[in-house]
Amino acid sequence: MTILTHQQRQLELKPWETVLDCLLRHGVALPYACKAGMCQACIVRAVDCSASEESRKWVRPELQALGYTLACQWVPDANVQAELPVLADFAVRSTIRSLQRLNDDVLQVLLEITDPRRMFAYRPGQYLTAINGNGTARAYSIANDFNEDGCVELHIAATTHGEFTRWLFDTASAGDTLYVSGPAGHCHYDVRDDADAALILAGTGTGLAPLYGIVMDALRQQHTESIHLYHAGRTPAQLYLVDTLRALASKHDNFHYHPCAVEDDGKAGDIKTGRLEQILAHDLNRPNLAQSRIFLSGAPTFVHAARKKLYLLGARSEHIHCDPFTERVVVTV
Repeated sequence: MTILTHQQRQLELKPWETVLDCLLRHGVALPYACKAGMCQACIVRAVDCSASEESRKWVRPELQALGYTLACQWVPDANVQAELPVLADFAVRSTIRSLQRLNDDVLQVLLEITDPRRMFAYRPGQYLTAINGNGTARAYSIANDFNEDGCVELHIAATTHGEFTRWLFDTASAGDTLYVSGPAGHCHYDVRDDADAALILAGTGTGLAPLYGIVMDALRQQHTESIHLYHAGRTPAQLYLVDTLRALASKHDNFHYHPCAVEDDGKAGDIKTGRLEQILAHDLNRPNLAQSRIFLSGAPTFVHAARKKLYLLGARSEHIHCDPFTERVVVTV
């Protein structure tokens, strides 16, 4: 029998059970998002023991030196002790600069970093973990470049089940403190690999956030090949940044914006209608798809369906970028 000690409680681990699953099974409030080692929301500190190499390798060396590891990847083979992290060790303090509705269901959050010298490096399209004053954590994609804008931009979708989301929509205000850590994820523009390829970006809902960041990053780096951005909502009213993206398309000859909606409200205009994966399959059935770089984001069901369709049409799997990022309640630390 292997024992996990947490806050002076001794919890029995099942065979091959991760520390995260054991803590959750025993009712311990621990944040998590992907369970794949990508989002790093479930970071914990190994106390008087060594975490597995597999669980440590995802964590920055300076945090490894303090005993930090990822609970979702740690499968102990001996008795261990794990405690929740100290915020000052791994997170950067920020304050909310502004909260602005982009449509009825999407909130733009701009974060001011208290000490910019402590801000972690990231590429637009990656994601961070945000922790509020109540200790509630949630992973969100980053929609902009901090080095360019001097702030961090997030797009948050209204939900009925997300504790962090409900706090942002109902309670939070400018000046409130948030801690952020990261970055995580591989969904971003890489000029070394992507500069000479056509870019295809497609997302639903607030899946636009990382895609918008990637588009702006590519244009800043003077990407010359074509860039096609598809963004879908259930109805046209659920789209956002439409005017901004149309203006961007009119300014850059190589950037093409394709607003999409599942349902036609009769006022769609240039908005494509139908399921987004089907629209992509229709538009992208072409011989050179294998040379394109593809970025997918949004609802997991869409990402899985679109990835399969595009692969069957000839896209190379290593050129399809999407992070294992799912929507769920993230509990309090």
